[in-house]
Amino acid sequence: MGSSSVTPLGAVGRGLVAGAIGTAVMTAYQMAVQKARGGGSSNVPGEVGKRVIEGVFDRSTPEGIEEKLTMPVHILYGTGWGAVYGLVHSSLGPGHLRHGLVFGTAVWASGMVQLPAMKLAPPVWQMPPKEIPVDLSYHLVYGLGVAAGYAAVGR
Repeated sequence: MGSSSVTPLGAVGRGLVAGAIGTAVMTAYQMAVQKARGGGSSNVPGEVGKRVIEGVFDRSTPEGIEEKLTMPVHILYGTGWGAVYGLVHSSLGPGHLRHGLVFGTAVWASGMVQLPAMKLAPPVWQMPPKEIPVDLSYHLVYGLGVAAGYAAVGR
């Protein structure tokens, strides 16, 4: 199925599936890197979820909810970005590898704006220099996973 024959709704659907695939690939990669580096996982996605519950829905949350929310928010965020990939990719045509790398970089850059604005992470220029390429690599792997997933779903 060529990308020109995909409807916008079809592109969103394929993108959501691809986003879930990319998120699974990214998560596996993150876990492997964290294990190799001897570090733990981040609860930043859970903190975002907590802020949405408390701020948007005006509900209190129990202590420690961030840990329970981290994986669901991570999965929903990555899956949702997949819909964006589907719409953009279907407009650009062939180039899955290139699109995946650019997309992963764009998602990373988005986080570099969103998280400091929410005071959940320092601005990129205040991050430890060794952490920047590691964090970017997670998102490049995500972008490639989304691109591969999108291509596979379209077959």
